[in-house]
Amino acid sequence: MFTVPALFSIVLKNANKTVWSDRKKVSVGLAVVLHEDSLAYLSDTTFNKLFTGQNKGRTLYGIVQDEIDEVGFSTYIFKTEKRLSDTNYRENKFELQKTQEDFFDLLEQSDNLPKSILLGLKQSFQLNHAERPYLFLAECLFYALAFQHNKHQQYTELDFSQETEVVAHPLEELVSKATGYSKRIKQELNRFSEDELNLFRRIAPFTFYDESFDELSGEYVLDYYLISHADFLDLFTKYGVKGNDISRLKEYGLISGGGRHEMIVEKGELSGFQNDNLVLTFSTDSDERITFEYSAFHLTDTARALIEILEIGTDDEFFRNLAEHFNNKLNQFEVLAKLYSVEELV
Repeated sequence: MFTVPALFSIVLKNANKTVWSDRKKVSVGLAVVLHEDSLAYLSDTTFNKLFTGQNKGRTLYGIVQDEIDEVGFSTYIFKTEKRLSDTNYRENKFELQKTQEDFFDLLEQSDNLPKSILLGLKQSFQLNHAERPYLFLAECLFYALAFQHNKHQQYTELDFSQETEVVAHPLEELVSKATGYSKRIKQELNRFSEDELNLFRRIAPFTFYDESFDELSGEYVLDYYLISHADFLDLFTKYGVKGNDISRLKEYGLISGGGRHEMIVEKGELSGFQNDNLVLTFSTDSDERITFEYSAFHLTDTARALIEILEIGTDDEFFRNLAEHFNNKLNQFEVLAKLYSVEELV
């Protein structure tokens, strides 16, 4: 049955138990999502009963209807979407993808909803699950509550011209134009705030990439990196990048690792990596194979998608400075670091 208790139970099942640890906390949180002033109208004993179904939420439904009468249906749903998105910022309350999949599975199995609501919510899932998942969840919560009190309730198409308070999706338009990205990456992209994106835009030009041979697959793999401030603190300081900025990128799931990487240099062979326009090569005249290490972070798939979608280019001046720093560090290894343009090595 597609009911409020069933949906609340799904959220609890997928909840971060250190924050939403029990029925009451989930019930309180979702009641506030459905109406921001619900705590002023509902008694403390109501919330557990809402979860179990002992209380059908008539008072909650009443204040929701009052808000709809005041602001209009579509505006109410958009505001509910935003409250739910804000409540679950960076999935601190519940796992988003699993929750919406479980909502949809329940919808598929339910036979208690009118055909218009059933088809409307299925269409909402198809349209919104990748780029606006909280809109689908908000509609589910509303119709589950409404149908308990109005058996004539029908699905209402949303009027997007009434969207005055939009959930912050800085990449929504760009992602909607992009193809070939997984559902997971699209959802990740839409979780970023404008400040988080601006931080990435500022640091992403300092990244570089390298094609290496993967012995397991037998294929060459393109990896993207950001040099670590552990080895190049002066360079990061020059370009205004702080240790906290790097920590934030890790927190946002855009970079990982930061450990040591080996570079093998042999006589007669060029090793190295590149940015969009320049190639940094390492060479030696020594007859011995030379190995040196440096620290760097891996860029995640989400970060790589961001670079492609936002069309972020690399910073050649930074890369030249990086080459100078490598040259100074590698004197003791009889290794020469030299820059070429991409065209010179084609």
